[in-house]
Amino acid sequence: MLTLKIGSTIIPYSIRKSKRAKYVTITVGIDGVKVVAPLGVGDHKIIPVVENKREWIFNKVEGFKLRHEQISAERELVSGLKLPFQGKDFTLRLSEYNSRYTRVTFENEQFLVYINKNLPLDKRQGEIHKALERWYVVQAKELFHSRLAFYKDRLALDYNEVKLKDQKTRWGSCSRKGNINLNWRLVMAPTLIVDYVVVHELCHLKIMNHSKDFWQLVESFIPDYKERKKWLKQHGIGLRL
Repeated sequence: MLTLKIGSTIIPYSIRKSKRAKYVTITVGIDGVKVVAPLGVGDHKIIPVVENKREWIFNKVEGFKLRHEQISAERELVSGLKLPFQGKDFTLRLSEYNSRYTRVTFENEQFLVYINKNLPLDKRQGEIHKALERWYVVQAKELFHSRLAFYKDRLALDYNEVKLKDQKTRWGSCSRKGNINLNWRLVMAPTLIVDYVVVHELCHLKIMNHSKDFWQLVESFIPDYKERKKWLKQHGIGLRL
């Protein structure tokens, strides 16, 4: 991991060499700064390219930080807050009732969260967050199994088991044992984005790398995968409670 220093700010970045790359490209996303360069190009030639883009990189990184802070600030779970679910935003409504358990329902295109009226105020945010997360995980399991079943038959591939994860920068992964991990927060995105990640991981059952053949296989089932991948990079930061 290399670093780029801009004033007092130190920004780490990685360099990856690729047969498909024709020139040095730099991307800045939720998962950091990544540099892709053609095979045979030494780091002594790549680093000056990155240095020349230092101001652009800094502005992009700061933009992601600001957006993350804004989203985090908006996530105080109060009535009227908009929460994402399957590509749309729905209003959160909180109500008090006589029960020790916090309950979540989805009715009339609203999230309804019922809280024990005797629950101390300083514990309510944590309790609401846990209850909503449990609800999302249940919905995610149902959706993911449905989409996996749909595409595994078309790809003539089968997986061993699927597990739901909560990771900050990864949406899915596939092991050589045929196990697929999917980030439950994907259920907040449009189904076409879920389909892209599902197909991506299923294709890894056949090709365990990101070679040209791999992307061609993905494209054969998701012709606009590049647009969906771009959407996830741009909007993934907002898929959270």
